[in-house]
Amino acid sequence: MEYFTVMILTYTLAGEPLQSKILYTSHERCSDALTPIHDTLYPMDRGAMAQCNQSNIISKSIRPKARPTK
Repeated sequence: MEYFTVMILTYTLAGEPLQSKILYTSHERCSDALTPIHDTLYPMDRGAMAQCNQSNIISKSIRPKARPTK
């Protein structure tokens, strides 16, 4: 099963601490986006951080296939 995952970005802009959240349908998709997003934020704020937090809400479930009828 796959679970919704939230990317949490923490950074500073014009001296103000900010936090943004982006929702992904899986931890894998969030992880794939970490590097490009971090590479964008890091040059502007050396203290920028990004992390993926998996929720307990199912985004995609494995459903069994129905047995064929004769």
